[in-house]
Amino acid sequence: MLFRTLRSSPALSLERYADIDHFRESERYAGAESIPLGTGEFSVLRARLALPSCNLSLVRTFPRLINGFEMPGRMILVIPMDDVASTKVNGEPIGGHSLLLFKGNANCTVHEPEGRLVAIVSVPTAGQDLGWQDFGDGHLLMRLQPFQIASLQRLIRNVLELAAVQPDIIRSPDMLQSLNTVLFAALDAAMCAGEIFGLQRRRTMDRYKSILDGIDAVIAVYPTEDLTCESLAAELGVSVRTLQTATQSVCGAGAHHYSRLRRLWSVRRQLRTGAAGLTVKASALANGFGHMGEFSGIYRYAFGETPSQTLARSRQTPVRRTYAALAPS
Repeated sequence: MLFRTLRSSPALSLERYADIDHFRESERYAGAESIPLGTGEFSVLRARLALPSCNLSLVRTFPRLINGFEMPGRMILVIPMDDVASTKVNGEPIGGHSLLLFKGNANCTVHEPEGRLVAIVSVPTAGQDLGWQDFGDGHLLMRLQPFQIASLQRLIRNVLELAAVQPDIIRSPDMLQSLNTVLFAALDAAMCAGEIFGLQRRRTMDRYKSILDGIDAVIAVYPTEDLTCESLAAELGVSVRTLQTATQSVCGAGAHHYSRLRRLWSVRRQLRTGAAGLTVKASALANGFGHMGEFSGIYRYAFGETPSQTLARSRQTPVRRTYAALAPS
């Protein structure tokens, strides 16, 4: 595992998130929101290096849905650092040798059924002369040859390891600019040699993504109702079969399961505020959960604690806005 070769330094920040609520705060830079797909111990590792024209991160993720990617004036490039090939974006398979580029208001749903190790390059679009920023807002998938991905992975590993073990060298302006130039040259070469794919399926997948967005909109209009698949389909003007196909394709779950997951997270956000006068029952009813016993069981299965425990903990300890930095090894 690459993180074993890294340690915190004046040039490289190394962070561990042991709480999903704290990790979600860190996603604000990308206008994204992660929803975990499983229970159990939560742990995310992130290494970050600031270069003159971009930020380079390495992240160990977890099974999740990611909604959002609203980044005015910014784009991010995601490079796989392992062989996990199960991820989809708006229902399109990414594969294990593909770059994923988001720009501006991308409005994407990413389905990661298993944790991944990825490198993320975050770049402001203003003042940059990059050929791979010449497309409009949205996302782009670029398939590379295995040797091309391996070359990018090797470069990223070397840069991060250098920042970990020789911070004084890497912090000099000349070295930072040199590494920035080398990284951008490698990305340029990869984007020029790669093959854009998924375009043939894009129209169908865009329709499926719009149906998923429609479910979110219906939930917002009827927050106190536990809508059936038939009701959701009627509201969106599609068949139940199309509704189920769309949600399975984009997020790997049925429409009712997806709706319930979104409403569960709405309850959790409210409980995490620890607001005076807030009760579990009021929050559950406000989000369409009418049977308290059933709701408590579903909530505990999803988050590993009861809703009353979430509320009590939030009132004892205000939600932190920071991460925990790993001590240098």
